[in-house]
Amino acid sequence: MLKETMEFENTIDAINHLTEDDAKSLLRLVYGFVNTAMTRNGGDKVKLEVVEKVSDIYKRIPDLNELRNK
Repeated sequence: MLKETMEFENTIDAINHLTEDDAKSLLRLVYGFVNTAMTRNGGDKVKLEVVEKVSDIYKRIPDLNELRNK
């Protein structure tokens, strides 16, 4: 399996194991970034930065679950 496919599958699995509170917190954070990108000046550069930040958030969800389970 490709690294990208494994990362995607691991992230989806981790999302499925989020608590409701964790999921709501992440949605608020993502919405804040998206709202800022869409309502502020900065053009495509800011939007690209937001996509990268949101991607990083999703990549860290497995770590969040691991920390919570310790």
